[in-house]
Amino acid sequence: MEKHYTLITGASMGIGRALAEECAKRGRNVLLVALDGPELHTAAQEIVQKHGVEAHAFGLDLTATDAPLKVYTWCQENGYSVDMLINNAGFGLGDILDRVPIGVYQKMLRLNNQVMFEMTYHFLPQLKQLDKAYILNSSSMEGLMPMPFKAAYTATKHFVTAFSLSLREELAETGVSVSALCPGPVVTNEDGLKRIQRSGRKAKLVVMYPYQVAPIAINGLLKGKRIIIPGVMNQIMILVNNGLPLALRMKLLRKIGAAVIPKET
Repeated sequence: MEKHYTLITGASMGIGRALAEECAKRGRNVLLVALDGPELHTAAQEIVQKHGVEAHAFGLDLTATDAPLKVYTWCQENGYSVDMLINNAGFGLGDILDRVPIGVYQKMLRLNNQVMFEMTYHFLPQLKQLDKAYILNSSSMEGLMPMPFKAAYTATKHFVTAFSLSLREELAETGVSVSALCPGPVVTNEDGLKRIQRSGRKAKLVVMYPYQVAPIAINGLLKGKRIIIPGVMNQIMILVNNGLPLALRMKLLRKIGAAVIPKET
């Protein structure tokens, strides 16, 4: 019987690390891809020790030219048959648009969108050969609503959501199931915690941690859900938001977005 692997990008910390742990906990072999460094290799070693599965690490800068192709080639050369692809790598920020250097946005667009697309493109022919395979793309609640003061980030996540939904239908006659993970605020680092603290007590009602998001994400993926929104409050927020007139919706979103932008120094 052929051995299969789950490949997770951005797997050295945050949601990616939690997703790798969750898959390993379920007995799945994992391939961890992220920037090279001690966190990545420590994550792989700890997963092997805790869960007794295979965990292999590949360190590289995914924003580099042809990096996704290098990941695919690494899998091919080592005989890693991927049946679950988790495109998790990405980052975001909130600020007034022209207050951020354009190079930061270019890197964000590359990592959040182009890398996800290229990873999917390279692995898709292999995935389609399997009786059952999965693709999970990490989007955001902001991939379901346009958030002022995070214009570039929310646009990248709209791309992720639209791409996932469209590709899912394209693959409807195959064994490949595609899902978009759309969490609300998730504390993955100190900067994220500070942004949530600036948002006040209401933000704390919807904030989650990676270890809470991961099992919901994998359960939803295996059940074949199109959109996975962790947290009941977040699900309610999306329903309410979608039911409002556009002008009122954008006014409310502007107020939310303005609360988290950094103050000028």
